[in-house]
Amino acid sequence: MQAKRNFMMIGGGLQRQERKAGLLFISPTLALYTIFFWVPLVLVFTVSFMKWDMFNPMEFVGLDNYKKLFSDPYFLKSVSISLIYTLSTTGFLVFFGMMFAILFNRPGPVAFLGRMFFFMTAILPLISAGAIWVWITGPESYSALNLLMSFLGIGKKKWLADPHLALLCVIGFVVWKDTGFNTLVYTAGLRGIPSVYIDAGKIDGASRFHIIKDIIVPLLRPITLFLIITNMINGWNVFTIVWFLTKGGPGSATRVLPAYVYVYGFGRFQFGFASASAVVLISIVLVFTYIRLRRL
Repeated sequence: MQAKRNFMMIGGGLQRQERKAGLLFISPTLALYTIFFWVPLVLVFTVSFMKWDMFNPMEFVGLDNYKKLFSDPYFLKSVSISLIYTLSTTGFLVFFGMMFAILFNRPGPVAFLGRMFFFMTAILPLISAGAIWVWITGPESYSALNLLMSFLGIGKKKWLADPHLALLCVIGFVVWKDTGFNTLVYTAGLRGIPSVYIDAGKIDGASRFHIIKDIIVPLLRPITLFLIITNMINGWNVFTIVWFLTKGGPGSATRVLPAYVYVYGFGRFQFGFASASAVVLISIVLVFTYIRLRRL
């Protein structure tokens, strides 16, 4: 009994030493994470109850920023634009990602080149891809899209400068750039489906369409859910490419919620009001993040 007790004491001491060593190794990461995530998050939440322009002392205003926020038609418009953008990009990315993954899920050089072609845009730097898209959708008569319109006998358009077309162009850019990533994820999922299910469907006389609809799509449901939640989180967080392509314009036609936060924070120096809108944005993203973590 004494030997067993000594062994347990030694084991407990080793576990404590391992825990201390583990905390020591992760402490730099924890410190950086606290400084660059938790501290700004607490500050944003605190400033959302203040009136502050960064030059004068803060003034506590309670819920006034939130009341002003939800009565601002431009805020509600930004939420609706973000919602349209998020739902549209998520739907297109999931659909095209699955479609191209199924289309190119076969041996041979043609399928390999197809996968490589669609993944090339995913590895392009964001700003480089944006510059390519500006050339494609530029207002000049020699831009790629306007050349196509001229060939079809349709007049040229100012795609990114047209309030009715600008959001569609931004959505088109994201679908063009990120379809490759979604295709890659779906391809990995397809490789994980046991061939016995496909073979059983063929033996039962199922057509290619029914094999896809009744076997492949249901088995890919966990990956589909993962991509839906991931793309929706990315959709609500989008800022860089919208600002690069349109700066939220023309007017407020593409002013997604993060752009709204930026305009009021760094454009008008209303940091209390901008922080309140940032808290709303963070809350929306946290909901989808929670759903994603629960499904993993």
